[in-house]
This record gives sequence, C-alpha cells and structure tokens, in this order.
Amino acid sequence: MITPMCPDETVDEDSARRLTRVLLSAGVDGLWLLGTSGEFAALDAGARASLVEAVCDEVAGRVPVVVNVSQPGTALTIRTGRDAVRAGADGVAATPPFYHPHSPAEIDRHYRTTKDALGDVPLFAYHIPQNVQPPLDAASIVALAADGVLQGMKDSQPNLQWFRLVADRTREATGPDPFTMLMGTRTLVDVAADVGAHGVVPAMANLVPAACRRAFFGESGTVREDVKTISGCEALTAHVRATSGTATAICAIKAVLCHWGVIASDRVGLPLVAPAADQLEALGTALAALTPLTDPEGSA
Repeated sequence: MITPMCPDETVDEDSARRLTRVLLSAGVDGLWLLGTSGEFAALDAGARASLVEAVCDEVAGRVPVVVNVSQPGTALTIRTGRDAVRAGADGVAATPPFYHPHSPAEIDRHYRTTKDALGDVPLFAYHIPQNVQPPLDAASIVALAADGVLQGMKDSQPNLQWFRLVADRTREATGPDPFTMLMGTRTLVDVAADVGAHGVVPAMANLVPAACRRAFFGESGTVREDVKTISGCEALTAHVRATSGTATAICAIKAVLCHWGVIASDRVGLPLVAPAADQLEALGTALAALTPLTDPEGSA
C-alpha cells in the first residue's frame, strides 16, 4: 500500500483510511504497509505510527496488517517494530540491516535479536536485493525459518528459480508449521503460486486489486485479461520520468489515485519528484483503459 501524503509530507490519514476502504472492498486478503511503495525511508517515527494507527483502526481486524520496520541497525529495527505493534500491526517485516556490507553471521544475529525482542509477533524477512545489499542467502533463510525466528518472507526480486528453492527448502525445514512465502512482484502475479507463493504483494494492487487477486488465484477465464490489465498499469510508469528506477511506479500510482479522487494529493517524499503537468496529461490518456476505484462509503 502506498502512503498518502499531505503537501507538507505529513501522512494524510483521511486518504489512508479511504484507500484502505477501497482495497478492502476489492477483496484484498491483507495489507503490507511502509514497504518500498509505502516510502518508509522518507517517514519519521511519528509519521509511520500515524499511518499504521489509521489503517489498523480502519481495518478493524478484518485482514492482517504487516508493517515494514526496516532500519540500518538492529536496535532501531526493534524500536520501530515495537512502535508498529503498539500502533496495531499484526506482523512486522525487516530487510537485512543496511549501509554496512554485513556478513551472513551479522544478518543472522540481526534477525535473531529482533525476534527475541519482539516476542510472539510474526517476523518476515523482506528480501529486496536491488535496494538492500548484501542479499539474503537461501541457507540463512531456511535456518532462521527452522528455528522459528522467521515466520515468512517477502521476496521482491524477479527470480522464480531462487524463490522456488527457498519455498521447497523452508517447507521441508518447518514441517507442519507454515512458512509464509510472499512474492513482491508487479509482473509475475499469475505464476507466483506455481513456484510456491502463498500470496503476492504487488504495488499495482493499489490500482487494480481485484485483477491482481484473480490473476494470483487463477480464476477461470480471466487470468489472461487480468494480466493484461496489470501490465497496462505497469506501462503507466513510462509517462512518469521525473524520478528514477522503481520510484517511477510510486509516482504513477499516486498520480492515478489522486486523479480518481481516492487520495487528496500525489505528493511523494523528497527527494522523489511528483509528475509534471505534461506527464499528468499523458497519464490521463493512458488511464482510459482502467476502471477507477471508488470508496464504498461514497466519499471518493
């Protein structure tokens, strides 16, 4: 889920609640907050807490809410994790600690120490090697899963062979205790279950949640059309080139949701840059193929 912001970059709680209602009405099975698309790196502790509190209050226990609490060090990760749990999170996720090129032993210690501090709260590894180095290795994930440190993983790299390897090995290592495998993909939703995923966390579900859900579950007769819809959303990023890399998707998603009236502003956290007027005009033309999302309470 993206993080709606006010023009001053504080969290727009009203828009966050509205987007939450929209996603729930579309049938999502859970919400992943403050991930890459949620711009966690741009938000301080107070902003993170206000988002989590607003969303969890709106959800009211209907679906699980997992909050990314990644920080450069272990103590900060623990503190952020406790804040998320106090705000209502059902589970937390963390990348390896970043900035230093940590050894596998240091990464292992990071997760074990974090889990010890947070207790029974489910802890997910957030694997996104294109943004956080060094990457997690399969053997480390399996060992942490077998010892009950990790209860699941979100893998945001498009490597199906690696994902299947981890899915198979964690299944063998954890036995009857399920290890939840989530794929953070925008383009492989329809094949994720085939390689062992229990669910997907695609950024484009902010725009086409029902299509993403149908494509993952392989509902008869709709998968090809749903994948085409998801790919069409991906193509929207071609119209947003004010910023770089995966951040283009964040800018495009916010611009579309703002255009639909689901969120009040397309503001993104500095140093990201929202689309210029000419880009928005091109984006508006591309939107013709999408059905706008609406608030079930009628306020969007």
